[in-house]
Amino acid sequence: MFGNKNVANPTNSMSSSNNKNEVRSLNTISKGTVLVGDINAEGDLRIEGKVIGTLVCNSKLIVSSTGYVEGHVDARNATVEGEIKGNVVTRELLQIDKTGKISGDIFTQKLVVQMGAIFTGSSKMADAAKDVLAKTPQRANDLLAKASSKGKVASNGNGNGQNRQPNAGKPQPVGKHGK
Repeated sequence: MFGNKNVANPTNSMSSSNNKNEVRSLNTISKGTVLVGDINAEGDLRIEGKVIGTLVCNSKLIVSSTGYVEGHVDARNATVEGEIKGNVVTRELLQIDKTGKISGDIFTQKLVVQMGAIFTGSSKMADAAKDVLAKTPQRANDLLAKASSKGKVASNGNGNGQNRQPNAGKPQPVGKHGK
């Protein structure tokens, strides 16, 4: 369901690194996986499935051609081959490939839109996006604080890749003995 590999000196990594001894995390939300909730990733993140919620990636985000994100996206760099419905903030570069679709506002330093890409919304770049981009690094800390106060999302264990709160929708016992 989730792929998380710590890789030292990756040769085919999604982003370059100047530190040859740096260990980086490569995370994948696989096709067929539906994740409802907020994500905070320090390493690279590839979305091939569906994410509904806030997504913060402090490295490179790739939404593949099968990927779908509904919610706010905040990343250092992002490539969109699939679909995002929500505002997108990138601190460096946002690339919308020919199969990519974004419905929402964009705030970024640099923007590349390939022929065939679909973008519905407004965009602010460089100095015009400065105020939003300055707040971006704080969002990860805000998201972590919010998540720790709410509890955690757990897998339902049925192997279909859908996640939910444990015991959601089930009657809960009131007292020690269920009375």
